[in-house]
Amino acid sequence: MKLERNRYRNSLGGLLALGLLLGSGIPAWGQNPRAISINADSQEANANTGVFTAMGNVTLNFPAERLSARAQKAVYYSQEQRIELEGQVTISQGDNQLQAEKVIYRIDQGTIQAVPVAGRQVESIYVLPEPDPSP
Repeated sequence: MKLERNRYRNSLGGLLALGLLLGSGIPAWGQNPRAISINADSQEANANTGVFTAMGNVTLNFPAERLSARAQKAVYYSQEQRIELEGQVTISQGDNQLQAEKVIYRIDQGTIQAVPVAGRQVESIYVLPEPDPSP
């Protein structure tokens, strides 16, 4: 569980460091196994503020980490090392899943905060690894 959770946390940070990837000239998604695919109704990067925003039907896919996310809005604040997903957020990595109204990932702290819609709860599913057989 701990390995998968740490992998999930690190993957999310790498996945959502979007602004840097878009401006860096990395080859297209199908050409680089570490590439991230970002689809949205609109995307905007501001080099002055270091803020990248994707809005409307946002989907993020990071095949190398088996990680995908969906939201209505994704914002990466490079100076604050913070990523926010909001609006019907779902994040999946393999069989592990998280659903919330808003997810805040603090890259430098390695923490994820999930916030539900008012009056509801955050839902997460973590699949525990098989125990090591004793000799």
